[in-house]
Amino acid sequence: MSFVRAVFQRTATVVAQPVHRTGPTAPLAPWFFAAGMAASLSIAIFGGLLFGAFAATESGISRGRWTETVQAHGDLQLFGWVAVFISILTFEFIIRVNARGAPLPLVGRLVVVASFAGGALLSAAGKVWNEEIGVAWPIGAGLIALGSIVFVWLVFTVRPANPVQKDPHSLWFRSASLWLLLAALAGLAGALRASGGIMALPESAFVVELVVRGFVLNSVFAVAIRAVPGHLGLPIIQRRRHGLLWILVNASLVVWLGGSGAFGIADSDWLRQAGNLGLGVTLLLATWWLGMPTLFRHWVAQPYYRAMVPIAWLGLVAYGAALTAAAIFPGWGERDLFAVGGIRHIFMLGFMAPLMVAMSDIVLARFGTGQILAERWIPVAFVLVVISWPLRVVLPLLTNETTMFSHSVYGSAAILATAGLGIMGWVCVKNALAIRRLSLKREGTQSAA
Repeated sequence: MSFVRAVFQRTATVVAQPVHRTGPTAPLAPWFFAAGMAASLSIAIFGGLLFGAFAATESGISRGRWTETVQAHGDLQLFGWVAVFISILTFEFIIRVNARGAPLPLVGRLVVVASFAGGALLSAAGKVWNEEIGVAWPIGAGLIALGSIVFVWLVFTVRPANPVQKDPHSLWFRSASLWLLLAALAGLAGALRASGGIMALPESAFVVELVVRGFVLNSVFAVAIRAVPGHLGLPIIQRRRHGLLWILVNASLVVWLGGSGAFGIADSDWLRQAGNLGLGVTLLLATWWLGMPTLFRHWVAQPYYRAMVPIAWLGLVAYGAALTAAAIFPGWGERDLFAVGGIRHIFMLGFMAPLMVAMSDIVLARFGTGQILAERWIPVAFVLVVISWPLRVVLPLLTNETTMFSHSVYGSAAILATAGLGIMGWVCVKNALAIRRLSLKREGTQSAA
């Protein structure tokens, strides 16, 4: 046990260095991760958030094609933004936490990013303008599936530093990749089975929950369990709790899928609620095991870059509480698409988006030049995103009525989120260019030598 804890502590220390410190030796195209982050944020801003604002305010392209717009919004955010962003960081973190120095092949990383981004754009366009270019939808879904296959291959090529029996950490990265592959294949099957530009709602929910509960949550814990202790000074989670946490997160998803009513699976309300309750309780338990309550009490006294993670984590606590409430009061939690969407946006806009900004601050320093250009703008972006999410989620959790007031509130949330992610994207572009300049300078120096 002491040996395992020593290994955990050593790895966490390597991953979570103080912010202003030069990162590890640059791989081929060291600017790629920052450029990919910027590209994903661009899709979120100019695609996902725009479509989401149209759907929330029932305006623009959503008139007469509201469901198509909502599902296109989901494709852009889940695959064009989140899948690209997380896969980019997975390529960086998986090498470091497993102490493997060789970077993953650039061609493979490019295929993954291009497939997710291009596939999401094509899928969304094929849904919204189905009569004109409907064939773009299955083509885009096929590209996403291709990217997922390559992503799984890249993740599994990295040999874990320790056997699973001693260290279950590798299970997070691998299960995340497999859940994403299943989501991509389900999305392709749903596209081929769809009528017009609309996927059957149970099948659409199936894909969304696979990405959110499977891919995203497994990826988050893969990084958090190693990076949070060293970065925030929290204790390493115990090995037994670590393994149990992985089981609970993934088992709760299996239970939910078992009652999803998608692709011929039985429609079981009690199984879905059991999955909601299981995940809700698990997330609250994970927050306790990771020592987050300590940070919640003292985040004001922390430097801004350390305060952002616990503030973002409050969104995950809110999501866990909402899932628990949805299980206890199923008439509320599955009342309609507005309530379901509100709960999902607690996760996406209340947790995932702020956490991405916080992680951007960390990785731009660790994996780039050792400092962050325009760093002072990162807390501005973070505050804008954090302010936006209550505006987006509170009303749909309380009522299913839409009014001019609700439209203005949703519009305000979209503007704030767009501004926050836009600033973060601009920071990523500046730093990608700086990393590229430094890389070219180093190459020139080495050639001269």
